[in-house]
Amino acid sequence: MDNDNRHNSNNNNNNYKRRSSRYNKNYKGSSKKNYSNYKNNNKHRNENYQKNSEDNMDFNITKQQVFDFDEMKFSDEIDTSFVENKRKKKEQIVDELTQSYEKGKVHQQKREKKHHSKIRVERFVTILCILALLGTCVFLLMKPEKTKVITKREEVVVMDDNYLFLGDSITEQYDLDEYYNDLPVVNSGISGNKTKDLLNDLNNRVYQYNPSKVFLLIGTNDIQSKVEDDVIINNIKKILEDIHENRPYAKLYLEAIYPVDEGSSGAQDRTNKEIQSINASLEDYCKKNDITFIDMYDLLLDPESDKDRLFEDYSKDGLHISDEGYEVITEELMKYIK
Repeated sequence: MDNDNRHNSNNNNNNYKRRSSRYNKNYKGSSKKNYSNYKNNNKHRNENYQKNSEDNMDFNITKQQVFDFDEMKFSDEIDTSFVENKRKKKEQIVDELTQSYEKGKVHQQKREKKHHSKIRVERFVTILCILALLGTCVFLLMKPEKTKVITKREEVVVMDDNYLFLGDSITEQYDLDEYYNDLPVVNSGISGNKTKDLLNDLNNRVYQYNPSKVFLLIGTNDIQSKVEDDVIINNIKKILEDIHENRPYAKLYLEAIYPVDEGSSGAQDRTNKEIQSINASLEDYCKKNDITFIDMYDLLLDPESDKDRLFEDYSKDGLHISDEGYEVITEELMKYIK
């Protein structure tokens, strides 16, 4: 068996060698033949390429020559329309730039005009302010200096507007701030005061306020206290004279003593007949001494009564005044304040 295997193995090797020998012979022959064909073909290709290159060169030269010849021959017939279009386009651009410049110039002129107008307005306003300031200065310089009044007690400066109400409880209960809103008013009334009380305290009651106007109402408590009529009248005259001597610039107003409702508890011992008699004497004195007399007596009477008496709607107790009564009084006094 081993011999058979060796024999088969030798046969196989011999067959392989024979096949390899035939393959190598065929390959070598085929390679030489292919190489020869390749070489011949390559030679032909080179020759053809060289020939084609020469033909192409001739063609290019001929084409260039023809082109040059045509250009030389027909140079007078070249299309120049693009030059004309370019010129028109340039003119159009110039026109557009010119229009834009003109518009800008117009806008600039408008802005300058507006600016100049604003400057003129500002200058005008400035001039007006300066003139107003100068006018104020001139007015202040030309305005008379306030008079300094030398009194028995002190040196005072005159007040432009200062309205003083002087009297007793009827004045004290008079709400001046309510009835004379925003006006420079001073309430110098004290409940229970008589004419003698005012005479002894004019410095505190009048002079310290340096009033420009004085409204005096006094005397009803003197009547209730059985002070003689002549004393009451003389005391009121002295009050007016003393104020005029110490505050000569002050305008004096004397109010008539108000009527009473004799049947009421507030009237007590007061009578309208006595009040009328005193008022008549005071009115006569005022006319002779250039003092304004304000007749409140008739204004406060009951219009439906046959005899003189204080109107019930104007009074709280037959003597003192109600809010409605003060409204009537204010309306009358306002004529002398404004």
